[in-house]
Amino acid sequence: MIDDAVDDGRTSDPGSSWLAFLASPAAPEHAMSLLELDGYLTGVVVAPSVIRPSEWIAGLWLDNEPIFDDARQIQSVLGAVGILFNTLGATIDRSLRRLEVDRVCDYLPAFQPAEGKPSGDAIRTWVGGFWRAMALAPADWHALAADERTQVIIAPFVGFIDAGEDEEFEPAADINDRLDEAAAEIPHAILLLRKIAQLPASRPQPRHRARRTKIGRNEPCLCGSGKKYKRCCGQA
Repeated sequence: MIDDAVDDGRTSDPGSSWLAFLASPAAPEHAMSLLELDGYLTGVVVAPSVIRPSEWIAGLWLDNEPIFDDARQIQSVLGAVGILFNTLGATIDRSLRRLEVDRVCDYLPAFQPAEGKPSGDAIRTWVGGFWRAMALAPADWHALAADERTQVIIAPFVGFIDAGEDEEFEPAADINDRLDEAAAEIPHAILLLRKIAQLPASRPQPRHRARRTKIGRNEPCLCGSGKKYKRCCGQA
């Protein structure tokens, strides 16, 4: 079981709560790392179509769901994910506003260190999570990739997606330079994707719910407790 300090959700940040979950017996064998989770949640935030919480929460585990000890542990883990999701959405929106007003891109994905360039492994891990989010709405992402106007926005991610081994593939001589350039373009691409997602014509709305960046405090909690989010995982 996750220890009480982490399980309570009030004495540690959500990232620490996720790391504690990964170290617990409840975590599936191939649970996402914190870096991969950030990429996944980013993909949900900027998705070209609405991804309902029930869908992307299920996408966290794929076919290998965790076995939680009790409701408190569920609240701790999903509460941490909810906070990470809401915080990430607010950060991206804030950076998008600055890009629109000041023409400055100050958004830094989790793979980007404060100084210097990120490692290729870190970028691939983060993009791996982003790719899992793309798989939740493949038709909509394919439409963006097929549109000449938006292909350039998707392009920076492509070189970091693990497509499996291909013995006939021979990378270009300057592949490392190209990947460095692509990595540098990802922050700007994220903001552009968020802007596209906010356009009414590009993001179909669900029949009964309006699109929200945040999980509403009065909505049913993601953990399935039946309580409102603000009285359950939202207290974390």
